Amino acid sequence: MNSRLSALRRISLVLLFLWVVVLFGSYLQRHLRRQPQTEEVEVQAPGNVGQEQPVRVHKGFVYSDTLGIEPNFRIAAREAVEFSSGWYEFHDVQVSLYHGGQVAFGLRSDGLRFDPTKHGGQTVGDAELSLQGGVAVRASGFTLGGPDRLLQSNGAVTFAGPGWGGLAGGTRSSLEQNTMELFGGVSVTWHETKASAAPSTIFLAPRLVYDRTRAVARFPEGLTILRGSLQAKAARAEVQLVAAEGELRKISLEGPVFLDGTLEDGSDVRGRAGNADLEALADGRFRLAVEPLQTTGWVTVTLADPATGWREFDAWSVVGEGTRTAWEWLEGHGLACGEELRKDEDPRGAKATRMRLVFDAGQARTVRASEEVRLYTGNQWAEGGELEYSMRSRSFTLVPASGKRVLLGGPDSTAWCDRLQGDEAGTVVARGQVIGVLQRSGLMGGGEAPVRFAANAANASEGGGRVWLEGDARLWQGARLVRADRLDYEREREIVTGRGDVLTTTGAVAKSGSGQQLQVRGRQMRYDRTAAVATYEGDVTLEDPQAEASCQRLVATMDDAGNLVLADLDGGVTLRDRATARVMTGQKARLMVEDGVFEIWGNPVLVKEPSGNQVKANHLQWQRAANTVVVLGAEDNPSETLYHPTKPAATPRPQGRKP
Repeated sequence: MNSRLSALRRISLVLLFLWVVVLFGSYLQRHLRRQPQTEEVEVQAPGNVGQEQPVRVHKGFVYSDTLGIEPNFRIAAREAVEFSSGWYEFHDVQVSLYHGGQVAFGLRSDGLRFDPTKHGGQTVGDAELSLQGGVAVRASGFTLGGPDRLLQSNGAVTFAGPGWGGLAGGTRSSLEQNTMELFGGVSVTWHETKASAAPSTIFLAPRLVYDRTRAVARFPEGLTILRGSLQAKAARAEVQLVAAEGELRKISLEGPVFLDGTLEDGSDVRGRAGNADLEALADGRFRLAVEPLQTTGWVTVTLADPATGWREFDAWSVVGEGTRTAWEWLEGHGLACGEELRKDEDPRGAKATRMRLVFDAGQARTVRASEEVRLYTGNQWAEGGELEYSMRSRSFTLVPASGKRVLLGGPDSTAWCDRLQGDEAGTVVARGQVIGVLQRSGLMGGGEAPVRFAANAANASEGGGRVWLEGDARLWQGARLVRADRLDYEREREIVTGRGDVLTTTGAVAKSGSGQQLQVRGRQMRYDRTAAVATYEGDVTLEDPQAEASCQRLVATMDDAGNLVLADLDGGVTLRDRATARVMTGQKARLMVEDGVFEIWGNPVLVKEPSGNQVKANHLQWQRAANTVVVLGAEDNPSETLYHPTKPAATPRPQGRKP
């Protein structure tokens, strides 16, 4: 029994020993696998004075450098040559540079000379520094490490990322701050896709500081942006990315910002503004926000072209949206002003609380303004609620704000309407219950009262010097009235032309001083203040309290006060006496107002009374004051009278003779 127990103990000890041996062998195997292959090198006297000899060579060498407990960088090389003084020369080396315990940069080079005591080294040959997102920086060499944990290029660098690239005089990166600085002149170019015909965008700056932790690139000494033939300059700038080496989130330009260049249509453009932000939106769109220049309080953009003249846009602030290739709209806020000036033309422009410039394929096409809109052309102006202006046709439409009307005017005119339209020729059309007042104007005579007008539509041209009224058109001054389907009023010469259902009212003063109102109707009329004559044509009627006359043409002579002095009637003249119902017809007639005489000529002149009495002659006078008719005959055309007594009279008997 004891022998069995003793044998069992011996067997257990043997198994335990074998298990320990296996564990120790496994440990040695793993340890030997970790150790790089090391080749001893005999130390020989250097061939040149001062040249240090290597002591050993390591294959597949990995070295980690730390500062305190934080990793600084990690070196992996195909081969490492160790020298007696303790420094290394690595071949085919890759370096991982750390910030905050995570890899921040990657460095690859053909060689690296590294001093562990200084925590730094120098690359040999061309080197490439890599960042996230496929971004790489290339240089002829980099200096690594040191107490400041810096990585600095030896000379100029080139860099590139997806769709962009650039160059700089040098670069310096801080592992402590996780920043990269490009200096000595920086140029960055964004290339458009092959399918796009849009030009590339270029950033030029003296210096760029990139904070990778905040994903912000700053241009502290200014930035110039080039795109095609356009150039923008800012005192300072900042680019915010979505993440480190990520997509663009926002570009912020610190004022003053200046814009200069030439557009695709050949127009020269200049802009002046304060701070500006360009923010990336969804679907590749961008939003712009521009503040005013502090010295002027305005955002200003001017366009100059030999064909279109001078255009200027000013606003307290500007916002807009577009794509990488073209703007879609720009809008001025607070107070926005647009002005256009062409050779030999009056300035024309618009002001509003909000004014939007709409683009079509990158070209400015339409202006839309709202809230307290004011238009002006020379000294003519208009105010409304909303405006739409076509820059191609130079036409516009102005409508009022809700519950209001469009107000327009000039130095001596004011009008109201429901809608105002204008065209390239400068013609302005007011539509919808148009009413207005013309100061310092006359209508078929003088007077201190202003001339007023009303119509369904009114047109103005020649700086308001000529006015057309259409649709129940009316002009009146005091008691004088001109009404027609269409009226044409030349204010300077005081020429009024009316067409369609013409009606005028004017005064007439007899020698006795008594006055009365007359009405003249016709199909058309023309009044000339210089000649003091109004001509009516087409079914003309002249009415006053005493009589009514009709003809085909009437020429009325006025005095300076606009009173009728003389009226010449022609073509089928008919006079009707209201008091007696007497009717007189002829070919021509003349009314002499002061004398109160109506003369009629004809072949013959026929006078008819309700009783049937008739008088025929070639010339007669109607003396209206006495209401008598004087018949004037001639030798070759004697008068003829037909008398109808009211009742028959008996023939008197002859008196008998006395016996």
